[in-house]
Amino acid sequence: MASLGPEDEAARGVAPFMVGGAGPPTAVGTPPTSVARQRRLRAREARLGMAVALGFALVLAAARLIDVSEDGKAMLGFSLLFLPALVAAAVARPLWFLLLAVAFLPFGKVYPLSLGAGINMSNLILGLAPVAWSVGRARRRGRLRLGWLEGLVAVYVVVASLSVVPAMGVAESVGELAQTYRTWLAPMLFFFIARGLVRDREGLEATLRVMAWVTILVAGLTWLEGIERGDRGSIEASRVPGLMRQANQMGAFLVYYGILLVTIGLRERRLPSRLLYFGGFLVAARAILFTFSRSAYLALASGSVLVVLLTSPLLLVAGAGAGAVAVTVKPSLIPESIRARMGQTTEGVGLEGENRTLDKSSAYRLILWRAAFRMIREHPLTGVGIGRFSYVVGSYTEVTLSKEDPNDAHNAFILIAAENGVPALVLVVVLLVTLVVVAARVYLRSRYRVDRTLALAFMGTWVGLVISCMLGSRFGDESLIAYFWILCALLAVARRLPPRPSRERRPA
Repeated sequence: MASLGPEDEAARGVAPFMVGGAGPPTAVGTPPTSVARQRRLRAREARLGMAVALGFALVLAAARLIDVSEDGKAMLGFSLLFLPALVAAAVARPLWFLLLAVAFLPFGKVYPLSLGAGINMSNLILGLAPVAWSVGRARRRGRLRLGWLEGLVAVYVVVASLSVVPAMGVAESVGELAQTYRTWLAPMLFFFIARGLVRDREGLEATLRVMAWVTILVAGLTWLEGIERGDRGSIEASRVPGLMRQANQMGAFLVYYGILLVTIGLRERRLPSRLLYFGGFLVAARAILFTFSRSAYLALASGSVLVVLLTSPLLLVAGAGAGAVAVTVKPSLIPESIRARMGQTTEGVGLEGENRTLDKSSAYRLILWRAAFRMIREHPLTGVGIGRFSYVVGSYTEVTLSKEDPNDAHNAFILIAAENGVPALVLVVVLLVTLVVVAARVYLRSRYRVDRTLALAFMGTWVGLVISCMLGSRFGDESLIAYFWILCALLAVARRLPPRPSRERRPA
């Protein structure tokens, strides 16, 4: 497997990639061979963890491929294997615990692996996380240094959690409210889990690799599902919900983490590895077409363009020029699915009293956004309550919504302001801006290839996420957004690691 090591490693003659740990500085006089041996041991442990995690991911993908029931004996048998592996990893190999969680997260909706009494695998992962964190901290001699970036995430969680108060008076039961809050909180918890378990560049690379490979598996499954569904007579009937069980959410997942694939492909040194990751990106891009998500089209194009621009402006110019010429000569090169889906935006079948140049979906967005602004004006500090938007939006719309009409905000930022309050929206905007600034600093300053790859992928994913969230509420689903928070944690780790290889004495 190709490495993502320091840019200047070849010139210095040291081992590739896995050379920078997050532990304490090496004492003066420590033999370089001892330091190199420790690094090799960490690299080997990370590779073994990757193999184990990807093995479980392959089993889940195979189960989805042959349509195994989520509550059948096969999945029960898998749970009886996966749970002991999680427990063993938490108490013996904390990094493996994170890699196993990464392998499972995208499959958590279709295979929750429930064990009864309201316990499923996602809850068990969250419950075992403190154990893994404690073991990992005990095994490291250095302290886990948390900075202002982690504090900013914690402040956002605390402020946004105040929206539980207005929801308490209208929730049907405490259990329902607790489940709603848990669903909202879980993605941010994975930020702190990853931040505590990844302490060096070996773990950073291993986590990125597992995310990339699982994304390829998910993209392949989405493509195959699209082929199986075929042409069902209309776009809505042909859309593929995939593992996210909703077409727009599925498209958003492939955008956010498909950009990681193209980034690694551009940054790899070996041609076979480049082709492998580029192939995975093309699979993800093709799978997005089966979701018929207009926001996914725009987000993927924007994020990918940024990655290519920062990597090689000449490559972007050449590719854009060749594409423009090809489309001009032969317009049919643009897939029919894209032309048909984008053409629906102005098909002129809007709602009564609305702009008749818009399609029904876009017209509903305008109605729901106006209703959300009314909510925000009435409840600016804490919002209407966490998870309450769809229940109360009908009281704020100028037209009566039926049960079949959409009642989602169709904009993640508007939803945060309406449910959690304006202060929470301000904090999440500040957090997102801070994260992209940190990513830019890491990309410009670090000499480690893995750091720069992570930073570049994050910037591309950030663009795709912002565009996607402007057109849909795609910031709160655990299976969809937990990877993004893990990327944020990896960025926080990279920011704290030494910015360049240390100068080590060579033996005589």
